[in-house]
Amino acid sequence: MDRTQRKKYLFRVWAEVLIAGFAYFLVITFTSLRIPCIFHLLTGYLCPGCGVTRMAYALIHLDFKEAFACNPYVLCILPFLIPYGVYRSRKFINGTGDHYSPLEIAILVILLIGALLFGVIRNLPS
Repeated sequence: MDRTQRKKYLFRVWAEVLIAGFAYFLVITFTSLRIPCIFHLLTGYLCPGCGVTRMAYALIHLDFKEAFACNPYVLCILPFLIPYGVYRSRKFINGTGDHYSPLEIAILVILLIGALLFGVIRNLPS
């Protein structure tokens, strides 16, 4: 796949994600339908991602306090994930995105450990 094809592919993928996100936003705005968390349904515990939809909905309405209450971990790492997504997209377009650097792997492991710790801490009895 050459650079132009990679650009078109990436554009199509991001467009599909945005369209799907907007469609879901409309569904949750005008109906009571939501995608349930399978982990929560099976275990009764909140997974590290529980509340992300409500967080995104609150962010769209610029309600940062509610967004933080829904999922503080994802809200706090979001400012780092967005530039990282742009960085990885550029690497993909340039044809150099096949491998992750040791620094990237270390950061992703730290984020994964953080998510697991957040998942445990949010389910501790209060």
